[in-house]
Amino acid sequence: MSGPSVIRRQTRPKSADVGGLHLATASESQGHGWVGSSSALQTQFAELLSDMYNETLNTVSEHSHDFTVSADLSPDVRRRLICSLNSWSFEPHKLPPEEVLACTMLLFEGLFRIDGMKEAVGVSLQQMGPFIHHLRQIYRYENSYHNFEHALDVLQASYSFLKSAEMVPSLAILHCNGRMWRSRRPYDSGPLVTSLGLCDLFLVCIAAIGHDVGHPGFTNLFMKNAQTPLSVVFNDHSALEQMHCSLLLRMMQHHGLGAVLERPRARRLLWETVMATDMSVHAAFMERFSRTVAGEAASITQRKTLICQAIMKCSDISNPSRPYHVSQHWATALMAEWTSQAQYEKSLALPCTVQSSETPLSEANSQVFFIKTFARPLLELVAKVVPEMQIYAAQCTSNLHTWEMRKTDLERQPMPAKVTKKIDEYNDYNNAFPLTLPLTHNPEWSECLSSESDDTESLASSTLFSQGTTYSTELSVRSGQGCAAIRAAAGKAVRKQKSVGNRNSWSPVGMRAPGGDVVAAFVVGRRTKFGDV
Repeated sequence: MSGPSVIRRQTRPKSADVGGLHLATASESQGHGWVGSSSALQTQFAELLSDMYNETLNTVSEHSHDFTVSADLSPDVRRRLICSLNSWSFEPHKLPPEEVLACTMLLFEGLFRIDGMKEAVGVSLQQMGPFIHHLRQIYRYENSYHNFEHALDVLQASYSFLKSAEMVPSLAILHCNGRMWRSRRPYDSGPLVTSLGLCDLFLVCIAAIGHDVGHPGFTNLFMKNAQTPLSVVFNDHSALEQMHCSLLLRMMQHHGLGAVLERPRARRLLWETVMATDMSVHAAFMERFSRTVAGEAASITQRKTLICQAIMKCSDISNPSRPYHVSQHWATALMAEWTSQAQYEKSLALPCTVQSSETPLSEANSQVFFIKTFARPLLELVAKVVPEMQIYAAQCTSNLHTWEMRKTDLERQPMPAKVTKKIDEYNDYNNAFPLTLPLTHNPEWSECLSSESDDTESLASSTLFSQGTTYSTELSVRSGQGCAAIRAAAGKAVRKQKSVGNRNSWSPVGMRAPGGDVVAAFVVGRRTKFGDV
């Protein structure tokens, strides 16, 4: 099967783009931006950041339609879905597509039954329909695990945890037309969960439904080894999570949900909540949360962040705490996705970084390890400050015992033949977010970023592999006249910074990777393309 057609990209110096990029990343409140306090432009990742901005905008725009929310559910279907959502045995993967969307809307409908929610967030329930429909289009259907059904599963888990803690109403309230609800737990009354206000509850649910948007079906470690553009631009620091945040924030602006982000610290809270889903920062989170459990003093802002991250993390890896038959489905789905990645890594001659599910025993081994190492310790720790979550920790322990017995039984049986999936490396992932693909298997990027002359300024050098053949590829931007033009554009942007005023329609969320490189997620208030400054 032939590979995708090559789309030739313009390789001219992007001085205009980077001049506009300065506007995108300038931060008057912090006193520094792309150019830094010394006005010396850091051009190292200018091209990649510019392309990341454009790809984010394109991804949102390509799936942008005038979504018509379906008619009201029949009373019988509505009752059935509400009952299902109120159960910890919820199984979104068994629902038809229209009911998956309906369940998502019902959870937000329950959230908006909290007295004062609409006024607190500046968003109406009617705005949520088009947003959710659009969001679902950007989740990758081909992923067996990181798809929209997983997002709904995480949202339902988050809502269930908050319901157990009496912070949101039971969805049974939806059977009563017009009935509103108010928590009996006063705000910031002692327990950590009471530090959440109405806006915070809304942001937890937004983070849950959008935390994996655009997921390509790869892990961060795969993208690091393959030196994908996204991993390079984020310096191998939570690249996927930063992409999810970028897309989610852009989507919120696109559908008029930006008002909630204008609340003090709201944007940062949403960002930090999603970023906590990167399992590479799990140990650091557990250490911080343990100090809080031990009684370490923390500000209200710190407490909000910690409990939002705790709920998000527990929800994201809640599968082992579901009833065993539900837990087993998600385990199989995740292992199927990892198996696909493992086969893809093999075709690229990259190190295998995930455990493929070639036998039932490998699946059981994986679950025993994951529950012991991550899921159970997390739930037990969070249950110390949210006692209502102890029931979920108990179910997790019960599942662990079941997986251990299954593991023992499988070890006694003859080893079955391995079942592997053949990966068509050019087509299985050709609709993933472009910057997450290996350069040598993404002709558009390979042609644009490969070194074309000696007159280049190297960003990074990597060795990529494909079908046993070694390719040496340099990620580079042009120097000489190109870099001079970039610096001139940025200098011009600095000189005119005070004059641009309301022309700056970008709202950056700046981040610093461990290496010190400034990276940013771009949220566009209106559709704006890079142009000459």
